[in-house]
Amino acid sequence: MYPRLFQFGPFTLPTYGACLAIGMVAALFLALHTARRLRIDPESMWNLSMLVVFSALLGSKMLLMVENWRDFLRYPLLMLSLSIPQSRSTLLDGFVLALLAGLFYLRAKKMPLLRTLDAAAPALALADVFANLGAFAAGSNYGAPTALPWGVVYRNPWATYWSGTPLGIRLHPTQLYACLAELFLCAFLLWLLPRQRQEGEAIGAWLFFYGLVRFGIEFFRGDVDSTFFHGMLSMQQGIAIVMVIAGALLWLERSAPHQQEALHRQEPDGL
Repeated sequence: MYPRLFQFGPFTLPTYGACLAIGMVAALFLALHTARRLRIDPESMWNLSMLVVFSALLGSKMLLMVENWRDFLRYPLLMLSLSIPQSRSTLLDGFVLALLAGLFYLRAKKMPLLRTLDAAAPALALADVFANLGAFAAGSNYGAPTALPWGVVYRNPWATYWSGTPLGIRLHPTQLYACLAELFLCAFLLWLLPRQRQEGEAIGAWLFFYGLVRFGIEFFRGDVDSTFFHGMLSMQQGIAIVMVIAGALLWLERSAPHQQEALHRQEPDGL
């Protein structure tokens, strides 16, 4: 693939880092747009988004440095940059820290929890679109071997060094599978926001459908690191099941009829 967009002398612009940065910026502006539509203070939403992004990067980098401390001592600037694809364990560590920081900020600012998460749902899907494009270019989160004509073959040794990607073998482009699914999910969430009957439906839809997508794609992954239920499911599929259940619970009817009517009166005409 194309792990580097271009190189000018000693300066290198990695594709993964560029996609991740573009995705973050696009997701931040989309979150501001949906926050205004749902009558959430844009400044608070911006601060929350920046805190979550910083916490996610900090958490993932901390674990990455711990797991690869020898490489960090040799190439500290490279390890701290956005150019290094993250493994699923480091991403999970970053997600946990970001979740804790976000919940702390929501409580401190007394922001409406479900409505704020609804506003963030399309941005989460959009950010994952760019993250998967970067992972595809870098060879991270690679797929299992396949004979299908749309399989991809990696030949760059950096893909093997950082992600363990096998070279010279046709693989499922699982990153593109996820990218297309998240793109459709983002569009669906933007359509759903002005039509939801109660707060929490948008973030519930993201959890539900993202969980389904991750559960299905895991069957085509080539880098499954841990399993349970006697090897029947991967750890990521276990997390996906929890997400699906949580998303379904958020769709359960919670409001009385007069509260739903009040919510409809407050909703914007469209996004």
